[in-house]
Amino acid sequence: MNILPCELNKTLLKSTIIIIYIILLALLNAGCTGSEERIDLSEIDLEIKILRLDRDLFAIDIDSIPEHIPAIEKKYGEFFDIYNNLIIRIGSSQSPAYPESLKSFLTDFDIYRLHNEVERIFPDLHEIEAELETAFKYYRHYFPDYTVPQIYTYISGFNQTVVAAENHFGIGLDKYLGSGHKFYYELQLPEYQRNKMHPDKIASDCIIAWAMTEFELDEKDGHLLSHIIHHGKLLYFADAVLPEQHDSLKTGISLAGMDWCNSNERQMWTFLVENKLLFSTDARTIARFINDGPFTSEFSRDSPGRAALWLGRQIVRSYMQRNNQVSLQELMLDNDYQGILNNARYRP
Repeated sequence: MNILPCELNKTLLKSTIIIIYIILLALLNAGCTGSEERIDLSEIDLEIKILRLDRDLFAIDIDSIPEHIPAIEKKYGEFFDIYNNLIIRIGSSQSPAYPESLKSFLTDFDIYRLHNEVERIFPDLHEIEAELETAFKYYRHYFPDYTVPQIYTYISGFNQTVVAAENHFGIGLDKYLGSGHKFYYELQLPEYQRNKMHPDKIASDCIIAWAMTEFELDEKDGHLLSHIIHHGKLLYFADAVLPEQHDSLKTGISLAGMDWCNSNERQMWTFLVENKLLFSTDARTIARFINDGPFTSEFSRDSPGRAALWLGRQIVRSYMQRNNQVSLQELMLDNDYQGILNNARYRP
């Protein structure tokens, strides 16, 4: 049977589509193996239940504060001391002046207004509990002998975002009211800070802050490289326990900032190397790259703040890809920052 030219074109087109489909299917299958394999968390017995110190404090009868303090102390234990002394800074609950200090805090007009907003935006914490429960199940998978903290929420008067201590972790809900919240404009907070002050940022802030307490920076080699790689490890840790979360949440870098980093990775690294900055121990130099800000001035006004920490994660990713026998736990306990760089063979 003769095939007409138009029929021949249709046959060739159909064959081409089938070939492309087969190639794409193979690529997809290849991308779902190895490190991308999903971890089964079903056997990990863990429940995250957040205790709401913010709600319990404002439920106290103002006229009978001394009678309520023992029950609050019993429920919140050591964290109540942390809250009083380090977060709102009104002194120990054992002090004779404490009941009056707490009353002043709870009846302050701005604090009470803040409490009402927290109640409106966070009537419950079910979604946050679920997200943190999954994250800490991953944490327990990778670090079975490590402690999962009890988590609390509080109102700090904008003093503290998160606070971590041994077996305890606190979240300042007043720092997550939403990027466009009127309170943040009243405080005249800069845009780069407001952009990270929303509920979706809570899980990654908690995970990275907890990792900072469990895997501390070794200060003996306090040069810029050690800071960059240490923070790169923290971001890599966040990738492992928050695998479904978008990069912009974990890094705190906007989508436009992420695009800039991806397009300028080589230029950033070249700048650090050529200007011999990696082994600088000058505190001001380190702060310019490590501290948050609207941009990283040494790179470009178009760059995001803390872009060097994104670079640190790229180095750690390269290291782990080339040394796949290294476990996450081994990585986090390894403070040989120069060795990690050498074995990463990082070439952006």
